[in-house]
Amino acid sequence: MKMPVSILFISLSSAAFSAELVLKNGNILQVDSGFNTASAIAIEKGEILAIGSDKEIDIHIESETQIIDLEGRTVIPGLIDNHMHLVRAAQSWGHQIRLEGITDYEQALQQIAEAAAKAKPGQWLVASGGFVERQFANRPKAGFLRSDLDKAAPDNPVYLQHLFDWGYANSAAMQQIGVDVSNPPQMAGLLLDANGLPEGPVTKRAQFLLEEKLAENTKQNQLEQSYKALQDLSRAGLTTVVDAGGFDTVDALYDPFVTLSQQGKMPMRLFYMKQVIPWGRDNLNPDLSRLDNVDFNSGDPFFRPVGVGEQLMLPVQDTAGRVARSTEEVKTAFLNNAKELAKRNIQLHLHAVNDISINQHLDAFEEINETYTLAPLRWTFAHVDGIQPDTIERAKTLGILFAIHSRPVLIGYRFQNSFGSAAQSMTPMKTLTEKGALWGLGSDSPVVSIYNPFRTLWWAVNGRMVDGTKVSEQNVDRRQALVAHTINNARLAFMEDKIGSLEAGKRADLLVLNKDYMSVDSSKIATIKPLATMVDGRWSYKADELGW
Repeated sequence: MKMPVSILFISLSSAAFSAELVLKNGNILQVDSGFNTASAIAIEKGEILAIGSDKEIDIHIESETQIIDLEGRTVIPGLIDNHMHLVRAAQSWGHQIRLEGITDYEQALQQIAEAAAKAKPGQWLVASGGFVERQFANRPKAGFLRSDLDKAAPDNPVYLQHLFDWGYANSAAMQQIGVDVSNPPQMAGLLLDANGLPEGPVTKRAQFLLEEKLAENTKQNQLEQSYKALQDLSRAGLTTVVDAGGFDTVDALYDPFVTLSQQGKMPMRLFYMKQVIPWGRDNLNPDLSRLDNVDFNSGDPFFRPVGVGEQLMLPVQDTAGRVARSTEEVKTAFLNNAKELAKRNIQLHLHAVNDISINQHLDAFEEINETYTLAPLRWTFAHVDGIQPDTIERAKTLGILFAIHSRPVLIGYRFQNSFGSAAQSMTPMKTLTEKGALWGLGSDSPVVSIYNPFRTLWWAVNGRMVDGTKVSEQNVDRRQALVAHTINNARLAFMEDKIGSLEAGKRADLLVLNKDYMSVDSSKIATIKPLATMVDGRWSYKADELGW
């Protein structure tokens, strides 16, 4: 006898169990293989017991069950960012000013003034990237002026970092590095106005000293800063982040998260790439001894390493317009080091942007694949803004996966300046989808992109910069974008059996939204906000208006 389709939504082991929590009367996007929808979900001890219609879920309700009426609101799986530099950024997170979504210079100054009004006198206020000048209408030619920043925050040092390029500082910040703004010293990178006074922009030595002073200022409360970072990301709708390390992500920066994990206070999941670049030594070989006795893909479900990245060797670092410096010596070293990862069954998440560089990496991967099959290791190319269709096919044959990032939402104009009309085909989400490649969405935030996942989804669907400029014809439909930001990212992290979709037997990571993702005008996707965020069956964030 053919079973009703609805039975497929109910775990066989859970049919007789009551739930501690039931969400009913909702519009639940499961993001399963059929992209099914449901109206109710039953949760017990962090696990999804069943999902289906209200009537089907009623069998899991008993006297002790908490029942929440969703009142028709949309629920989606928790969003996963496959590539963020959170560990590094968290050290100064409590001082952050986020300028995302602000399109007017005066409005940006008002945001800074509001942050200053809440801060203690002398507390640093920092925007660690996440914006570009061109998003602010009516801005001065020089960007943020020192005089304007002084008015907005007279009692606080202010430093605004423009991507990785330059920064802006007010008088109080400059005083922290020994600069008397009325009689400035000769200092590289301290840009002066027509009167010979610091105008606001800083580069080179001045920028370095400001960032060094800021780092010193945040060393005293790293645990508090790190916890606030996780809370803010949870509030934005992220339930899992994969940290991609980076050049200066030393081991000590992970300590606050180790403590939070041990105390059971992680409000979201944080997986990370193990960094193997030997700091302070300029040579070809990574320090693979750092991988000894590291337990990948098992252990703490909230905090653990999942692979190596984002660099394996510094000489192969590239950009969209600059090929990796792969001499024959470098190619041999890269082959040997990558082969050692394959031998140890370790995932590699590799920064790879330029098509020529990617093909050089594939030369090595194909040779390694003759001895160690790569597909089960889920090696991943990160960024791939410049990858070409034939190269996608070549990588796909080996089982290579792709991590796409929303950097063009801020820097798409630079691709246009460098590559002209060809820039419209870069960061090829549409081509990857058409070729059946497995790819996931991330941000590469917080410096060169925006950590808000709904801004990432907006970009993926619309192909536009934050200022509205059309920068890509490689945009995808909103269903594919959501798949890429949920279940596909779970696959990249070897977690698809636990998270990424709302199905019986998986962990209860989900968002309750203020707007319906599937029907809201595509231009408004970035305005969607979570009203509640759940991780492992626990609410890590709830808006006051819900009253739950």
